[in-house]
Amino acid sequence: MSHLQLVDIDLAYAGNRVVRGLSFKLEQGSIGCLLGPSGCGKTTVLRCIAGFEPVSAGEILLDGVLVSGKGRHLPPEQRRIGMVFQDYALFPHLTVAENIAFGLRHANREQKQAR
Repeated sequence: MSHLQLVDIDLAYAGNRVVRGLSFKLEQGSIGCLLGPSGCGKTTVLRCIAGFEPVSAGEILLDGVLVSGKGRHLPPEQRRIGMVFQDYALFPHLTVAENIAFGLRHANREQKQAR
C-alpha cells in the first residue's frame, strides 16, 4: 500500500483547470519531487495534499485512507502532513486566534504553561 497516492486529480480555480488528471504514488520513506515551470501547479498540488485546497476531481489517499475526494475533505490539522512555506503563512481556514493557538492543541500542560 502506498503512503501517499493521488488518483486522477484535477485542480481548478474559478472554473479554470490548473492541473488535469495527475496520478502518482509515494511509498513510505521514499522521496518525491515536483518539477515544472512557474505557474504549472506544483504548489497547488502540495496545498491539496496538505489539505489547504480541495481537489476538483479525483482522490488523495494517505495510508489507504481517503482524505480528499468526492464528498470528503479532511482538514489539514487532521492529516499529519507538514509543509514548509517559502515565506511565513497562516492556516487560511483558521481565525487569527486559532492560528496562534494551533501549536498548543497537542501540547501537555507543562508545555502550555511554559509558552
